[in-house]
This record gives sequence, structure tokens and C-alpha cells, in this order.
Amino acid sequence: MAELHSLLSGPATRTPHLTGRPAATVLAEVRPGGDGDLRGAACAGVDTDLFYPDPEEIGPEAAEWAERRAKMMCAGCPVRTMCLADALKRKEPTGIFGGLTARERYNLQRRGTRSRARVSAGGGRS
Repeated sequence: MAELHSLLSGPATRTPHLTGRPAATVLAEVRPGGDGDLRGAACAGVDTDLFYPDPEEIGPEAAEWAERRAKMMCAGCPVRTMCLADALKRKEPTGIFGGLTARERYNLQRRGTRSRARVSAGGGRS
């Protein structure tokens, strides 16, 4: 019986009812697959039409709903920032990536470019 208890409880600790903790935690790095998909993305397996709402095709109300739904899905995604960074790097012209529409991504890049120009010209805030 004592042998069974030691097998179930794992390595010996000061409190035998608790299992020993690992000495170190290793964080896994998430990288895009060869097809551009991010492992662990909240949108994996979801119809991609949700992320490309076309008001002319489905109507303005349905497009607005699809945009809100896509953004809600992105909000809880563990790889959201990587998805957004990827879309910004590719200058993705359409769709919702990382929780932002194409227009929002464009505005984000414009603001970043203006801020970098202001700082390099010596006009940054102190």
C-alpha cells in the first residue's frame, strides 16, 4: 500500500499528499504554420467569411454583426497580437485580423509612423 501511495503522489515532498512541482516552467513559442495559420487561434475551424464581411453582399446590418462577432472572437484569442502583427507586416488590405479591421490597422500604422517621425525629429514628449 505504501508503494502505491508513493506512485500516486509523485516525488517525495514534505507533505506527502501534494505532488512535487516541476523545477522550471518552459514556455512554448507559438509560430505560424507554413500555411500562415497560427496554432491555438480562437478562429481555428471557423468560417472565414465571418472575418471578411461585405456589406454589399450581405447587407450593412449583417456585415456590422459579423464584424462585432469576429472582434469578440479575437478579443479572447491567445495569439491575437501575433495575428495583428502579421497582418500589419503584410499590409493586409481587407478582413479582420487581431481584432482590427483594415481601416483600423491603417490608422494604427499611420499613428505609429507619425509618432516615430516626431520622436526622430526631436519632438517627442519628455
